[in-house]
Amino acid sequence: MRRRNVGLALCLPALALLTACGGSAGDTHRCTLMDAPAGIRVKTAPELAGKVADAALTACWDGVCRKRALRLRETGPEETASPGDPVLTTESPGKSATAAASPDTTPSAARGRFVLPGFARLPGLPGKPIRVSLVFKDSRGATVLDRQTRVTPKPIYPNGRDCSPGGRQARLTVTGKGALLAR
Repeated sequence: MRRRNVGLALCLPALALLTACGGSAGDTHRCTLMDAPAGIRVKTAPELAGKVADAALTACWDGVCRKRALRLRETGPEETASPGDPVLTTESPGKSATAAASPDTTPSAARGRFVLPGFARLPGLPGKPIRVSLVFKDSRGATVLDRQTRVTPKPIYPNGRDCSPGGRQARLTVTGKGALLAR
């Protein structure tokens, strides 16, 4: 009987200590390591997205332009998906340097059934007004949309406002009639 009491006597304080440490104050908010990437989200009306085989977003600030491919639709099982956000080019006025190219930007890579908001990752996106250009092309390479706007990216708080912000993001909407709206 004595042996059981010793084991129980050691377990109870350890359990009490663990319970005390695991509790949380009612008004504290724990921040996780969840992050939000910097970039621009482009929501396109389904009737327009259905005509687009190739979409590109160019964002310019501080004299440098960054061009990204956008995927506006989910690909079907027989189609290959283009990479998420390949860097196409980085350009300075009067200069152009290729950073990386998309391995498959064929029209079949952009065909699909489900309209997605496109997202262009743009590390270092500033919290000041930037110039954004969108160019959509159909399967023949003809331009379906060519619009420009200015937008100011805002910080995103994936863990709530009591925690550090993630990357800055901006949202754009392309209507069925081709209007480009900053949101």
